[in-house]
Amino acid sequence: MSNALTHPLVRAYLSSVEAEAAVLSDDRRRDLLADLREHIESVLPSDADDAAVQEELDRLGTPREIAAAAIADEPGVRPLQPESRARTAVTLAMMVLSAPFWVVGVGVVVAVLAAVRIWRSTAWAGQDKRLGIICTLSPLVVTPAVAALLGAGGRLGAYEIYGAFLIAAVAPLAGAVRLGRGAARLRPQAV
Repeated sequence: MSNALTHPLVRAYLSSVEAEAAVLSDDRRRDLLADLREHIESVLPSDADDAAVQEELDRLGTPREIAAAAIADEPGVRPLQPESRARTAVTLAMMVLSAPFWVVGVGVVVAVLAAVRIWRSTAWAGQDKRLGIICTLSPLVVTPAVAALLGAGGRLGAYEIYGAFLIAAVAPLAGAVRLGRGAARLRPQAV
């Protein structure tokens, strides 16, 4: 037996509310979603058609309105704000390009600057910021570890070092893709 919460419109709506409320603490976001689920279950029959479901969701308000109200109730919490494409691109480029230059020392400086830009950004929630910073700084640990593994045979040559840098560049690249997608989802919402 299905209930109203399994309806595709309801699932999409709740998912959108969760994304819009990403700046809230995990507990507060869970409470918000639980309240919405409880309300939806109480007002919609399990066999509601698309029109009835959409009408009830419209009555509740848009996911952005619901998240904005919850964010406004939380002291010290600010909603996510889009950044310019150029600022996001520079931050993500710094994140990715720092990895190949760790050996020179320049990469450390660029990675730290990228981490600061990520942390100060208004386009990402805390969880995404932490992930981005970890990915940005990961070559500091990954490069020597992979180089040691690749050179375990007693010889650490140019190929092993090059391979270590390539492997270490994967995490910053993956993190940049994730942050880029998050910023892109936020950007169309700008008025």
